[in-house]
Amino acid sequence: MRKAKDSPNACQLRMLTLIEALSGSEVFGMRLRDVAKAVGVIDSTALRDLETLSAAGWAQKLPDNRWRLSAKPIQLLFNFQSGLARAEEQVDEVRRNYTRKPI
Repeated sequence: MRKAKDSPNACQLRMLTLIEALSGSEVFGMRLRDVAKAVGVIDSTALRDLETLSAAGWAQKLPDNRWRLSAKPIQLLFNFQSGLARAEEQVDEVRRNYTRKPI
């Protein structure tokens, strides 16, 4: 039997699903109704979740009342790419150290 502390939080899972639903709509955004449908919730639940994401800097409401992801997820991607580049530099350094001809 699963303990309550091991159960995923439905709200948190829904927020992640909402982020995924908004992905790809960064230019034109999505109508609230379409977001709610994509996530499988009623409009008021989707709105509350979008407002929460907006307060955390993850979503943005456009002037025409459509919603889109903010720049924050993209910034995370750049952080990942930067970390990956640093790791590649270290691997290259190790490779160079092990492939040098002995003096």
